[in-house]
Amino acid sequence: MFKRFYFLFLLLIACSASFSQVIDSLLALQRKTDPQEKIYVQFDKNYYNAGETIWFKAYLFAGIDPSETSKNFYAELLDEQGNLLSQKTAPIVFSGANGSFDIDSSFSRPTIYFRAYTISMLNSDTNFLFNKAIRIISPKTTVTKNTASSTPPTLNFLPEGGDWVTGVISTVAFIATNEQGLPVTISGTIIDNSKTKVADLNTQHNGMGKFSIIPQEGKTYTAVWKDVAGKQYTTSLPTVKSQGVVLKITDEETGKRFTVYRSEQAPDELKRLNVIGYMNQLVVFKASINLSNKVSATGIFPTMNLPSGILQITVFDSIYKPVAERITFVNNHDYEFDGDVFATQKSLARRGMNQVEIVISDPMPANLSLAITDADLNESGKMDNNIISHMLLTGDLRGKISDPYYYFFSNSDSVGFHLDLVMLTHGWRRYNWENVLAGKTKAPRWKESNFLSLSGQITGLMPGSFSSDLQLTGILQTADSAKNFVHLPVDRNGKVFADGLVFYDNAKLFFNFNKKNLSFDKSMLIVDNGLRKGYNKALLDSIIKKGITEINAATIANNININKMSLQAKRQMANSKMMETITVKAKAKTAKDKMEEKYVSGLFSGDAKGFDLVNDPLASSYMDIFQYLQGKVAGLQITTGAGVPSLSWRGGTPVLYLNEMQTDADMISSTPVSDIAYVKVFRPGESMVSGGGGGVIAIYTRRGGDAPVTSDSKGLSYVQMMGYSPVKEFYSPDYAVPNERDAYDDVRTTLYWNPSIILDKTRRRLRVKFYNNDITKRFRIVMEGLNVEGKLIHVEKEISN
Repeated sequence: MFKRFYFLFLLLIACSASFSQVIDSLLALQRKTDPQEKIYVQFDKNYYNAGETIWFKAYLFAGIDPSETSKNFYAELLDEQGNLLSQKTAPIVFSGANGSFDIDSSFSRPTIYFRAYTISMLNSDTNFLFNKAIRIISPKTTVTKNTASSTPPTLNFLPEGGDWVTGVISTVAFIATNEQGLPVTISGTIIDNSKTKVADLNTQHNGMGKFSIIPQEGKTYTAVWKDVAGKQYTTSLPTVKSQGVVLKITDEETGKRFTVYRSEQAPDELKRLNVIGYMNQLVVFKASINLSNKVSATGIFPTMNLPSGILQITVFDSIYKPVAERITFVNNHDYEFDGDVFATQKSLARRGMNQVEIVISDPMPANLSLAITDADLNESGKMDNNIISHMLLTGDLRGKISDPYYYFFSNSDSVGFHLDLVMLTHGWRRYNWENVLAGKTKAPRWKESNFLSLSGQITGLMPGSFSSDLQLTGILQTADSAKNFVHLPVDRNGKVFADGLVFYDNAKLFFNFNKKNLSFDKSMLIVDNGLRKGYNKALLDSIIKKGITEINAATIANNININKMSLQAKRQMANSKMMETITVKAKAKTAKDKMEEKYVSGLFSGDAKGFDLVNDPLASSYMDIFQYLQGKVAGLQITTGAGVPSLSWRGGTPVLYLNEMQTDADMISSTPVSDIAYVKVFRPGESMVSGGGGGVIAIYTRRGGDAPVTSDSKGLSYVQMMGYSPVKEFYSPDYAVPNERDAYDDVRTTLYWNPSIILDKTRRRLRVKFYNNDITKRFRIVMEGLNVEGKLIHVEKEISN
């Protein structure tokens, strides 16, 4: 099969298409089937006490762009053996998802492992799933003593381009690490098999270094080196090839200089070469090299107009087989958008009120998350991995990279040199060029669902009952009492399907057939929500398991003491029959604020025209909601009469949502106005909701104390369906409002957490308020996020007296 496809590939080259055009098309095929998604997760803090909550926000990219591929996010907590402890699911909106895990107060293991992925990532290289080891502090936690390890350091040598060749000058990079994958400083020499020294060996940055050498025929090479303790080791270097190609990449002011060398005695296929440069599965440069009468050639790939990120360069021989490959980093410092978070009111007093303001200068819509914690109880390394270093670097490379943000913190030449050492010594998402050139793609093992889906098979009906107009009609009642009307066409095989659903926790689906001569019973339908079921035990990489940053003794002791106070306060509150999920409402909220808080979430938040039908005594006098809206929104044209209403706005058609699920005008017009609590109208281009270019109208049916939906589900059979994991609300006290809870110790280590901050041109500033606890004397503020153009932001500050 490969030979047949490869023959077709050669035929295309011979006929008309250039090599780079064919490669571009083949990479586009790979990109379509595997967009190479990657996830970064911001946590509210770096480690946790038993009994606390892990709050997290995930961001998804495909290459350099926010991912629009996956709709469902999966997060797991694992033990040291890779066994599943807990799993959460969430919808992906604006390339983000959030959730939380509660840690039991009796949890005593020192480490827990967080894993996150999408179905697309499971169908790709699972080495690039997001994994993080999280320390859990309990009364049993102790400081690990730094004792000398009996395991010798590991020293790996990696010739630039993949091979070093006899008689050709070659650069050989190396990396020295300990058993935790952390860098080790070494020094020594390279000797040949006659014991002659040929090069010095010294680490130049974080256990990495490089040297140049011209390997000689018949020679083998060995490194003789010592660690910082003076212990001596020997390590053999890779075997030198007698013939081949060597690729060298250096930085120039205008781009990347590539130099290709071949051996003196080389087969014909190594005398005509093709070089391509590609980023994010797109060909960005090409070059053809004729080495028939010379042994080397050089050129420059201009990179000034490329986005920042990893550029992969591959050399192909004349029959289009890869013979050398190298990655290099393009840093045009274009990956951030301008924004900040700063204190506008500061009080480190006991339960003092604080205000911080978030501001962005870019009008592009941005998706942000903000954590404010006790800096004395939550150590942080300034060069640790963050959204910038992960999306640009660590999310695409294999192996542990120490202090990854260091490579983006400074613009000095030395940082660029050190980053190139990372490129030389870490593996990346290599293509299987045999499969690429054959047009072969990996068949997906798992199927992605468009958010939640409702799929099932009806059984128990007589043959011939499945007519073309047969439907299941009814109500989807979610855990928050919201009700949505559902129409499910039944195909000739008795299958039903609907997707694009978003709801949380358990839901009941009340159904009946649209034909009176047929009755529906819940035993006739088994439904599935489209989310992946089952679990594969994780094989945790040893670096993930062992490479955990240690916490100093004073911080551990402080956390243990604070956690004792927290657990005692919780027990006291439980004894007084107080609920831990008490939500203290801010005073003086408007009716609109209350409706927004009760009904609106995610991307539907933000400034827009709102209509409160619960408090509008005239609302029920209208025939339908479209008649109600006529004339109330400038520019919105609504035509009613016979048939389905038509809508237009500035030349486009508004998208309709019912309880934040996309629907159509027919469904909306059949919803009684008396069932509707709130309507929110976004002008064209004002909303980030999918398809909102022509405006968005979001309609919410009544729930809870706003009276039940008048459509009665009584007497209908129902089936149960599980939605996304229930969302836990972050508790933030308002000490301006007296509450029974005020009598207990407040030792919260996370003072504020908000994973769903959406800013755009209509709202570039947001001011948030939080209260200090009883003990904190220094705040740590971390804000991260992305905008629609794929630009990133990371702001970290400490606030003290």
